[in-house]
Amino acid sequence: MYKSRLQELCQKRRWASSLYEPTREGPAHAPLFHATVIVNGERFSSRDEGEKSLKEAYNLTAMAAFDNLIPLPAVALAPAAPAPPPSETQLPYKSQLQIYAQKRGKLLPSYRLIRVGSLGAPLFKSEVTIDGQTFESPEYCHTIKEAETVAAKVALMSLPQEANPTQQLLVGLDVSNYSAGFVSTVEIQGVTFHGKRGNTKKQAEMNAAKSAFEHLKTDAGLVSLSRGDGKRRHNMRAAAQAALGA
Repeated sequence: MYKSRLQELCQKRRWASSLYEPTREGPAHAPLFHATVIVNGERFSSRDEGEKSLKEAYNLTAMAAFDNLIPLPAVALAPAAPAPPPSETQLPYKSQLQIYAQKRGKLLPSYRLIRVGSLGAPLFKSEVTIDGQTFESPEYCHTIKEAETVAAKVALMSLPQEANPTQQLLVGLDVSNYSAGFVSTVEIQGVTFHGKRGNTKKQAEMNAAKSAFEHLKTDAGLVSLSRGDGKRRHNMRAAAQAALGA
């Protein structure tokens, strides 16, 4: 049937589906049917004398369209642009941990599986060792993949990361982990400031930076720490402001 062949042609050429418009004329006991089909913006019609069935009118109309359109050269479609590679932070945690080790010239992380439960309903934990340190998933998981992913995430959250430009302004940064939270101190130009305890490492660092900034934002505070050295006062204030914006 030409109707199906025309539809296949539309799909190959990336055209919209063909649209048929039927008409009927003549007495009820002996009707005649006409059809028009629109393909890729062009109209094709059945014979003027009409057909005894609508199916035949459709088929002859599709044949006229197909015979006229098939000689047209197919338009080459430009290849789709390749998707950009995912950034490191978009990769699975196991992949991120492997990249972490490779960038620092460390041995690749190794995983050890801990399995509990029955044969039909096992639960899994995983330990990952990297650079001589071992990290464990905090809870049991239903699959090995999930357990290893959680262990890799724990390792990434615990391992030291590269310092960002703001951290490089600071001469020293000390964060102590206590059971009740984190306490941080920050050293700027040889002066140490202590921050309030925070629930997270980042919050503790911000508290220390805020303590430094509150002291250094006034000229009186700067003068008391660096009397007679205008450039040093400027650098200290800039470092404190940068720490707050980290």
